[in-house]
Amino acid sequence: MSPRRIAAAPVTWGVWERTVDRDDLVPPDALLESVRSLGFAAIELGPPGYFGAGGAAVRARLDPFGLELVGAFVPLRLTDVEGFRSDLDELARTLEILGEYPAAVALLADAGTPERFAAAGRPDELGRTALRGPGLDAAAGRLEQAAERCRDAGVTAALHPEVGSFIESPVEIEAFLDRVERDVLGLCLDTGHTLIGGGDPVALARDWAERLRHVHLKDVSADVLARLRDGSLDVETAWEEGLFCTFGDGEVDLAGFLAELGSYDGWLVVEQDRIAVRVDDVDTVREAERRNLSFVRERIAA
Repeated sequence: MSPRRIAAAPVTWGVWERTVDRDDLVPPDALLESVRSLGFAAIELGPPGYFGAGGAAVRARLDPFGLELVGAFVPLRLTDVEGFRSDLDELARTLEILGEYPAAVALLADAGTPERFAAAGRPDELGRTALRGPGLDAAAGRLEQAAERCRDAGVTAALHPEVGSFIESPVEIEAFLDRVERDVLGLCLDTGHTLIGGGDPVALARDWAERLRHVHLKDVSADVLARLRDGSLDVETAWEEGLFCTFGDGEVDLAGFLAELGSYDGWLVVEQDRIAVRVDDVDTVREAERRNLSFVRERIAA
């Protein structure tokens, strides 16, 4: 797999839906210059409006840095009828931007609820609070509706399992994939979120190879994960304390995962989610990202 198929993500620089309201985010051009300096050829969109309000604005922002757009994370309130209708409007705006980029994938995720956020990373609690019966069917129907909107716009849709959502554990991922046709919805395999949800990313890469459309690479701190599992930390605090760590330092078998991808020819997105990144932190983040990128390139070349 060519290193040119490796992309960056704003979340590594602390820019994502959980930080979008902060007034001290790294400015877009500073983030993009860091990405370019590392040799990336592509990036994901980040939260709405960060790179611009529409397709033309986003292209004007990315083109000077020589970056392609390869994906956008779209949280959907799958258990909230009114909220989901509003989320479809946001999806439409995102699809207008992605339509400018043929390789871009819409990454559809459940937005979760406070109860599910409290259950994050704790398998017993995930089982207790899981969707079942008509509730599961209704949520899957909404996901399918969103995926069909993507298809009609000419944009590939992929399910993104997400910590703190109703699609976190392998059983939950499978339940939603089983209810939506594979030609309408693929899968974005996120090695960090699936491990926290109780899955084995290597096995999932093998089992769901035919459904795979996009990949997010993360590693997970064993110490922080253990404290999340036993209830010593909630997931918000775990994020702040470094739940997602430098590649090779955590619990994810990234080398095994990359070896299992076989004929997958989509993008690999290098991510290390951070909560608080300020302008003064950019150099530190860039150095950590350099190590992550080298880790991936070395294993692809092996």
